Amino acid sequence: MLAFDVVRADLREALLDRAFRRGLLLLGAGERTLRFYPRYDTTEAAIEDALSILRAAIEDFAGGSAAPDPLAAPKIRVGAIDMPLETIETLTLSPAEFEASKQQILAVEQERYGEAAYPSDVLRAGRRPLVQFPLETLEATMANPRAIGVALRDRVSSRIVGYALGSALENHDEEGVGADPHYGDNNTFFLQALATQPAVRNAAELENHLLESIRDRAVAEGFVFLSTLIESRVRQDGPPWLAAAPVLDRIENHLRSGIEFVYVQATIA
Repeated sequence: MLAFDVVRADLREALLDRAFRRGLLLLGAGERTLRFYPRYDTTEAAIEDALSILRAAIEDFAGGSAAPDPLAAPKIRVGAIDMPLETIETLTLSPAEFEASKQQILAVEQERYGEAAYPSDVLRAGRRPLVQFPLETLEATMANPRAIGVALRDRVSSRIVGYALGSALENHDEEGVGADPHYGDNNTFFLQALATQPAVRNAAELENHLLESIRDRAVAEGFVFLSTLIESRVRQDGPPWLAAAPVLDRIENHLRSGIEFVYVQATIA
């Protein structure tokens, strides 16, 4: 028996599929291993054919050669998985880019804050938990002056797997905004929304990357402070500038979601 590891489980699944479409049956083992399991009397010619198919399959989805459309493997990820930052592309969302990506962004929001994640008595707007932003709210925020949006796109599937966005504090009316000590000073960025796909095992790493990216862009736009109503967990596991930020308010069971949220304000400039 011969085997080799692929760098990630989703790549292993794509390679399995592509090889099968070309006529080579391989076996998976563990999370990211591929196995050959030939008969003992397999001829040398058959082994050469198998290796040629494997080489062509790798070239197909790695971009080394153009594959016919019928051989195109679906770009999917399988189950919970780590997404190293080197496989992630960071996008700054202009209004045009947000418009082009908004359905994928909404899908991340719905998966992370969808109805299945909360108790039956969570506060809702129809079937939607109030902790889940509707698309029209995200669209309105991105249309605000000095709005900033960041998205993370998986290079393997070309899908957005996380995002963060907000605008000047005075554009928002979320809980805690009216009592913000810098409300009216026009120097505070309000991070309204942040979400990553729940299937991502290293979600905290991606969240921190989003937070650092949005902070850098807020500083570049001239903001001095960053305020946000955010899950307490995200603050605790976040970058030092957020973890050390003063908590101005604490909501133990935000919108009856069962999750503790905190309103924090960090000095970023």
